Amino acid sequence: MKFRNLFAAGTAAVMLLSNAVIFSGTVSAEGTMTAKDITQNMTIGWNIGNSLDATGAGLSYHETSWGNPKITQELINTVKAKGFNTIRIPTTWYPEVTTSTDENGNPVYTIKEEWLARVKEVVDYAYQQDMYVILNIHHEEWINRSDFPTAYDEMSERLKQMWTQIATYFKDYDQHLIFEGMNEPRQTGASYEWQGNAECYEVVNKLDADFVNTVRSIDSPYQDTRLLMIPPYAASAYASSYSSLVVPDDDYVAVSLHAYTPYDFAMGDGDHTTFSNKNKGDLDTLFSDIQYYFTDKDIPVVMGEFSASNFNNTEARCDWATYYLTWTKKLGIPCVLWDNNAITNSVSASEAHGYVNRSDNTWYEASEPVVDAMMTVMQDNSVVWGSESHLPSWKHADIDSGDILYENASGLNLIASDGNGGNCTPGLNVTAEQLGSTREIAIRYDGTVAPILALCDAEWGNWTEISAYDIDEEKGIAYYSSESMSKSWGDLSTAAHLFARAGSDMTIYKVASIAAATLDESPTPNPNPNPNPDPDPKVLLGDVNYDGAVSIADIVLLQKYLLGDAELTTEAFHNADINQDNALNGMDLSALRAMIWAKIWAVDFAES
Repeated sequence: MKFRNLFAAGTAAVMLLSNAVIFSGTVSAEGTMTAKDITQNMTIGWNIGNSLDATGAGLSYHETSWGNPKITQELINTVKAKGFNTIRIPTTWYPEVTTSTDENGNPVYTIKEEWLARVKEVVDYAYQQDMYVILNIHHEEWINRSDFPTAYDEMSERLKQMWTQIATYFKDYDQHLIFEGMNEPRQTGASYEWQGNAECYEVVNKLDADFVNTVRSIDSPYQDTRLLMIPPYAASAYASSYSSLVVPDDDYVAVSLHAYTPYDFAMGDGDHTTFSNKNKGDLDTLFSDIQYYFTDKDIPVVMGEFSASNFNNTEARCDWATYYLTWTKKLGIPCVLWDNNAITNSVSASEAHGYVNRSDNTWYEASEPVVDAMMTVMQDNSVVWGSESHLPSWKHADIDSGDILYENASGLNLIASDGNGGNCTPGLNVTAEQLGSTREIAIRYDGTVAPILALCDAEWGNWTEISAYDIDEEKGIAYYSSESMSKSWGDLSTAAHLFARAGSDMTIYKVASIAAATLDESPTPNPNPNPNPDPDPKVLLGDVNYDGAVSIADIVLLQKYLLGDAELTTEAFHNADINQDNALNGMDLSALRAMIWAKIWAVDFAES
């Protein structure tokens, strides 16, 4: 995977006004947002599911062919008033495309002008209110197909023609409009449809590159600064699939993931009555992996779809929403809620993702508390946006210093797709002491993604999986903490067996129980050190311009300093260092915003 570094000053402050969630986003001196600014400002979004992405043919029927009414301005107003700042518009184009041939007999795909105009109308419902809008190509049968691994040439040409037309049509829309190249590209009908294989991953990488290169080739004021979202295979949020994703070396590309997780709770046949510790452990695994592979490397991520279906379990869904959004907010990931307007579903209970009743633009009684729980997290200043996007540094004991549970000097080759036992090690006996709070499990391996640790009880039941919380890529060792194991499993004294399973093909050399890691507390260089430290400055916290008052002008100056566009005196540095750690960064900017908005709010409240 090819990574690149991104920088954006500041962590957004949260302001509660009229029940809306508003992040005060950062913008460079030239008025151009970075990719991190954009994702930070997107906060939380909502999908208009099963409308423009329906597949019925005919302009008058297409949008309503799956039973939803036409999208209206009032619907978007309702969503915005609740606190959503981003609208994703899943759009299926192929029913409104005509096919002809050029002079060489090559196919030419032309989107009907009337359909483009209707899509624009819906985009404008949100865009004209300064909301962020994600526009994609969704249920395209020419992408999701049974011959996916061998159909690249045909798909590539059509994808490039489609995005040439879409990007040209919307070329004058600013950075509030985001393009998403594909929805969930995959090989339909295959036994591995939702997991994929190496051939499928390669095709997705090439199609993603085609999309990025095509949009970047269209003349536009935002040609190089429009945020583009690219999915891994099937938009999978699991490392076994996205570890093969090639992220272009482009500062304005974000990874698009979908995670209806934990699946047993959100859509599957599990217990829906409570959001359990095991469910929390599943989310810990999901987001720890995303943290390792993406946010720690400053690769923007957008969770393009997430939801928990209504199983008449509103309270449990509220608990799920709180835990889910707390994780993503700390990672700095905007999430876009999937809504198909189905509060119940006679065909499949797992598809009851109704939040807004589109017949009258009100919130469903069973789902409104779930949305309110999400907004509570977004309004909670104690949960800081992006505060845990980067991993801490750990000091680990030598893998040979503990109890060796398994060793194979030649290596045990594991094939992820081999469901007959060839995808995991033999069952290894393990004691409560070896899993205890003073220990951790270490696995030496060779592969593109870390092994998955699995625990079983004495009867080989209750299979429970845990992801690595830290990986030493240089040594090829993955580490699994007792805390994460106990959170997913419960009382570890009841665990008796351990496996290492392959999420993707790999080789296992050693499994050991070693002493628990300690945090590496070595000092890190200040990103903006005080050039002239003064042991006894006069401090008025927040008075960055040193005029004796704290105002919005101080936000502007601190923001310019963090972007490298201004200098600060020693006195100003001390005043800007809100948390008094002798460094200036986004945490100080966030705290300063919070101070000023609290002051403004207090004045407004007193006057009212």
